[in-house]
Amino acid sequence: MLVDPAQLLDDCERAWREAGEPSAVGPAESVVWRTTLVLEALVAYTLFAQRCGRRRATVFARWPACTVHAVALGVWREVPYLTQLLSEARERVIEARPELGRRRADPEAATTTEVWITAAQEAARSLGWTWRPPATAHLADIPPPALAARGATAPPELRLGPGAGSVLLTLPGGPDAATWQLAADGESFAVSPPHWVLPGPVRRVEATDPAGTVHVSTVVDPDTVLLAFAADGHRIPLDEPLPATEIHLLHVGTLETEGVQAAVVELPTPYGWSGWTLSQVSLAGVTRLRTSEAAPGGWLEVAVGRSFGWEGGATLPWLTGEDGAPVWNRRPALRLRRRPGEPEAQHWQVEVRRPGHEAVLARRTGAPGALLDPWEHVPGPLLGPYEILVHRPGRRGRRRLTAFLAEGVEATPSAEWRLLAPQGGLVPTRLDLRTGGPVTVSRSAVEFAPYETTRDLVLRDGTRGFRVQALVPYSEVRLELDGSPLTWSIRPLDIDAADLARDSALTVRLPEQAVAVTPELVLVVEGTTLVSLRPERRTRTRKGDLRYSLAALTDTVRDCAKAELRLLVAGQDLHVGTVRTQPIAEDVVPDGTGLLLRGLRHPGELTARLYQVLAPWRQPLSMPVDDSGRIPLPAAWRSAGPLVVSLHAGTHTADAAPAWPSLRDRDTLVLRRSPWTSSVVDRTAAARTTEYLGGRGTLPRGTDAVPYQWIVAARGRDLQQCGVKETAPAECLQALGDAGPDALLGAADSSLRSGEPAAALVGSGLAALRIREVTNPAAVRPVWRRAPLCALLLTAPLLPYLSGDPAYGIDELYPEEKELLDEVGQFLGSAGTAILSGQDDPSRTVGRFDAHARALNELPEIQQQAVWRTAGVVPRGLLDTDTRTAAAWQAFRDRRTLQYYAVREECEEWLTAVENFLDDGHPLLATAFRDRGPGSLRGPGEAWMWAPQFSLGCALIARLAAAGNPRAVKLERGLRSLWASVAVHTPDLTAVDLALAECLVTAETVQATG
Repeated sequence: MLVDPAQLLDDCERAWREAGEPSAVGPAESVVWRTTLVLEALVAYTLFAQRCGRRRATVFARWPACTVHAVALGVWREVPYLTQLLSEARERVIEARPELGRRRADPEAATTTEVWITAAQEAARSLGWTWRPPATAHLADIPPPALAARGATAPPELRLGPGAGSVLLTLPGGPDAATWQLAADGESFAVSPPHWVLPGPVRRVEATDPAGTVHVSTVVDPDTVLLAFAADGHRIPLDEPLPATEIHLLHVGTLETEGVQAAVVELPTPYGWSGWTLSQVSLAGVTRLRTSEAAPGGWLEVAVGRSFGWEGGATLPWLTGEDGAPVWNRRPALRLRRRPGEPEAQHWQVEVRRPGHEAVLARRTGAPGALLDPWEHVPGPLLGPYEILVHRPGRRGRRRLTAFLAEGVEATPSAEWRLLAPQGGLVPTRLDLRTGGPVTVSRSAVEFAPYETTRDLVLRDGTRGFRVQALVPYSEVRLELDGSPLTWSIRPLDIDAADLARDSALTVRLPEQAVAVTPELVLVVEGTTLVSLRPERRTRTRKGDLRYSLAALTDTVRDCAKAELRLLVAGQDLHVGTVRTQPIAEDVVPDGTGLLLRGLRHPGELTARLYQVLAPWRQPLSMPVDDSGRIPLPAAWRSAGPLVVSLHAGTHTADAAPAWPSLRDRDTLVLRRSPWTSSVVDRTAAARTTEYLGGRGTLPRGTDAVPYQWIVAARGRDLQQCGVKETAPAECLQALGDAGPDALLGAADSSLRSGEPAAALVGSGLAALRIREVTNPAAVRPVWRRAPLCALLLTAPLLPYLSGDPAYGIDELYPEEKELLDEVGQFLGSAGTAILSGQDDPSRTVGRFDAHARALNELPEIQQQAVWRTAGVVPRGLLDTDTRTAAAWQAFRDRRTLQYYAVREECEEWLTAVENFLDDGHPLLATAFRDRGPGSLRGPGEAWMWAPQFSLGCALIARLAAAGNPRAVKLERGLRSLWASVAVHTPDLTAVDLALAECLVTAETVQATG
């Protein structure tokens, strides 16, 4: 199929803008052809511009990212290579369009190398990139491992992070490698190697590498609710027996075993995995295990014979790879799997490679259960990462293991554990390293300062260098809020006193020998100890991990301006936290080349995360705050217009795709009066939208502007408060409604978080958009990864084929349509599948506000949190019970705002109108609507309890309108304004109700057809 050159350039422009500037090495072979096509299209447009008497620069200004990436491909080796590419591109263009080569000006000017390199530099400057064409001499110095990026990209791997404090998805490539695009259960992230920290449990992650290849990693299976990790942190697949050794299990519920009782030690929960338990378990003698929350029959077998894994060898506990992988200074042997009764004749084949390389360094074969040395025939010294592929000849499946070797390297620390220092940080220590033979290290002695936990080192074998991290195990502290663990810190924690009532706790990690006498946590105000706390008694946890509940401090600190938390341990008085009763700062103002915080109350390290109000789609900028409260700004940010400043204690690492901050957070400040300079060169949709938000020009239209319209529409109220054009949100909603299906497709490029598009779907009328057929299933399928609710609406015409009704035989569909329907079940869950097949909704009463919600409303907030905490622990489909419960909890927390809308007389009138409409010929929908009712209310003060029923009723009317019901079309237009106002405060509930309404309307349609 022929592709329009402008469309090709627009698509690549968007993708490369998201990916960022090209790396210092050439692209993978799989993208060279696409980049060559882009270069050809650019040459064609420059020739066309010359023929029309226009400047070539207009082409480069329209597609600056394409210009930079295309030229980067040409200068990767040397400038003559770019000349060759340009010449070949021009020949192909003129062969297809001879008239472009016939004009009075010199046509060769379109392929002059200097012109293109200069244009690429200007384009990079307009994008804010630092890309420069490398010199040929520099390229010759690139070590072979860097050139390996041109080979095949290894798939990402799930593993436990250092200290088991997080769950990581390791990404091949160095820190300077190109960005990966991740989609985790419908949310988008742009991530740079070497790893991504999962923010919490997700069902699966789809990772798109820089070459465009999609790798799917299944994370949580709701039927097993368990993840297994080997002692070195690598994940153990659950489709094969677990090894009968000591492993880590991340699970929900208690562990149940058969055989012998497993020895279990509970460790602190990894960051973001609230409701889960991390256990260190010895499976020796265990035959089967499961968790109490697993599906019936969800037992996992433990290897009776031999399982895959490393045996023997020795690791350096003071060195790790960049992703936290252990470093082996004595290579281990590989134990091949053998199941009971398996014949020894079926040998395994073992291949050794470098990650990202296709070349095989060594190949071995071994019988099942054998112990072999994969590196026996690999020439030494063995240094750096290796990839081991194990498979049966003639079979498709294979196992992949990795190991970082550093033979001949020794390390000796001055202390085996770093304790907390009295005033914060860690006790300084030293690590001495020794190497032998041709292996060298960049630093033979490493001094760790109080606030340093790791130091980067480079190990070399004479020709190649490999980066590792040096560290000594250390003490740290962590805060929990609402049962959710935050990140570990070696600095004293900054705790907002308002958070103490949120079921807060502080965990301290110490060496086990330091807790012979139970340490006490004391609250000190102006030198006086007011409260003393003892750790919770948790017999199955590691002895050095102490957890202190902080809820008891709530009343004590209420009248204090500031208090300190100090830990009394082994004769030491350690400062581990500060409790504030006031915001971090009162205001933020411009200050020369930066910003200044006024009324600063935070005594320690502070980080400011800055968001551009006129460009809310851009990644925020994280900057340190100095002791005087000043925030330095890069030159480009000094004239970026209004800013939102979100303050965080400590050194805050920027997330891959941080959520838009809440303006109601008292540590979020808004700088409304800030200079803004319009870009006159950059005429991209993003730049034109920025100008429009600043009050200049009109709202840009077209498919390239749709993602920005989504963001403005979804965050409209906040943007209005921060100073953007007052009518911008309403105009963006109107533009999305006018764009129709193109708007739903474009939502995938907005990178909005889950639930954010729901209110915009309502306000724009897209929730009621009628789509008669799926004209391009291939275009809709990628939308499921990043905007699944929009994808569901686009897929609606095909949903009857999931009913199993004879009138809708699925064999009638094309393969692309069947593949599209495969996404529906994963998004909706088992409840959605049941409704579409004509069964009763298994969770039909979940989400309503009835007597239980009334009783919950009367409890203190800390008890409310405890009741709802289990919701959303396991990631499930949108219509499954847990997801609906979590959505209802979100709405319940904003019930005071919902009361404002529900108490209106028009709300009651619309509820009556919806009920009358559904009773007139829609019994299935009417039943679902009544099931959401709160019952009789005690008075107008409980009007907020109508909100879930109103939300579902509006969704039902919208999807009936989308199905072509003319009465519903008219009713939806009347409901839209009030529904949109409610949806802003209940985005997750709105998303659930739209999906539920679509399933119910589809089921009703199938019944009517039958």
